[in-house]
Amino acid sequence: MKKLHIRLAFVLTLLPLVASAWGPSGHRIIGEMSETLLGGKVKKKVTAIFGNSSVAMTSNWGDEVRSDSAYDYTATWHYTNIDGGLARAAFDTMALKQDNGQNVYRVVALTAHLKQHPNDTAMLKMLVHLTEDMHCPMHMGRAADRGGNTIHIKWFGRNTSLHSLWDDGLIDFQKLSYTEYATHLRRVYPLRKIKFDGQPATILNWAWETYQTTEALYASADEVGRHYVYNFHHRPVLERSLVRAAEHLAALLNYIYQ
Repeated sequence: MKKLHIRLAFVLTLLPLVASAWGPSGHRIIGEMSETLLGGKVKKKVTAIFGNSSVAMTSNWGDEVRSDSAYDYTATWHYTNIDGGLARAAFDTMALKQDNGQNVYRVVALTAHLKQHPNDTAMLKMLVHLTEDMHCPMHMGRAADRGGNTIHIKWFGRNTSLHSLWDDGLIDFQKLSYTEYATHLRRVYPLRKIKFDGQPATILNWAWETYQTTEALYASADEVGRHYVYNFHHRPVLERSLVRAAEHLAALLNYIYQ
């Protein structure tokens, strides 16, 4: 039996990691930063709806409820797979379709829903999570490789995927707690308080930024083997994605609850 356990553990180390969103730290980093951009009254309302929990600690709810079959219908809400090389007009059309993932569509729809029904706790938690997912580059990847999940790579000797590297691998590599990383980012990248105008086109602009980042990551996938160089070159890309996510999430929450 002991030998069986050892063999099983060895096999598991060879399997590629498959993640479904920013890892827990990534979501919490974004949530922690976004709270600093909320208006005083908005923060009180959101905190009350969350049962006095913080945005940071609520950020992973959208993934946690995957264990509840009652939320099976939300499985495709976490990503929008889009073909590469699209011009802006084609991107806008594809991003709002629902047949290859619904992330962008759901951020637009839930924002409008919560403006009319601000006390819908479950959908507020979902909006927080999905808005954060919309800024994770490989959540706007290509259907052919399942958003980078089938692009297998090695990261410091560990079998993983391009998707998983950008979900949590790079963040974990920095060896910081989520509060430490959020504090660092606030110092290096002064957060902007953005006013959301209520228009779906604005959310599409944010998604377009993520898509452009995704395209660049696909083009540089061959560089992953040079681990330290890849981290050095792409950590700023990761950090700007986290910061933009916090700014945009705060903009949506301020719009809904102001």
